[in-house]
Amino acid sequence: MMPVCDGMEEIEFDLVNDLPFCRLSKLFPDVSFYRWCNSAVDYLEFYGKDEDLKKVSDFLPEIEKALNTHVIYRTSRNGNLSVMLVCRCNASNSTIRKAESKNLMWKAPVYYQNGHEKISLISPVSENFLSIFDEFGSIGDARVIKKAEIKPELVRDTYTVSMSELLSALTTKQLKYLVNAYHMGYFDTPKRVQIGEMAKEFGISYSTLQEHLEKAVNRILKGLEPYLTIDLHIRGDRED
Repeated sequence: MMPVCDGMEEIEFDLVNDLPFCRLSKLFPDVSFYRWCNSAVDYLEFYGKDEDLKKVSDFLPEIEKALNTHVIYRTSRNGNLSVMLVCRCNASNSTIRKAESKNLMWKAPVYYQNGHEKISLISPVSENFLSIFDEFGSIGDARVIKKAEIKPELVRDTYTVSMSELLSALTTKQLKYLVNAYHMGYFDTPKRVQIGEMAKEFGISYSTLQEHLEKAVNRILKGLEPYLTIDLHIRGDRED
């Protein structure tokens, strides 16, 4: 009889290995990137200095060769490089496919920075996590950095939130400054950078940058409010 589960677990892993995308992160440690994959295409968003992104772009033929694939879309602008590849991933060259082979769901996007890969996996069966942990350990370093129990309805929400709808209210400038502020450590605790330092680097005034960031955060929170309210209702009076 199939076991009945009231909840699921989500575990976030920090991985270091020599699979193609993690190796790419090692080669360009000053560039961070996100990865989405639907088994038909891999979509990558790179962030960093323009000179570093140029090096990544020039290296793409090596990625095509390593994965036996080809680039079908590429665009770049200040601080960002977006690339779409035909997916050629399998359980031997991709942590995503490895997770799927163990009946685990993965939560997009996967994040890469400084040779590390961060991937969140979801399953109602703990044994699946033990199996994938051994699998990840066999190809490199694997560390669990977060573990939480989640309700099945929250899994549904995770996979149905529309990013275009959520972010459509943001202007390009607001999105640019918000993303850069995040990667520079403005939202870290403690902050790794102050708003005045960022404003100077961006060439704008303190008050202008503060206004852009406040509007961006407020608009994202407004879009997320229904989901936050649902989650608060589900949690009830529980205090963490």
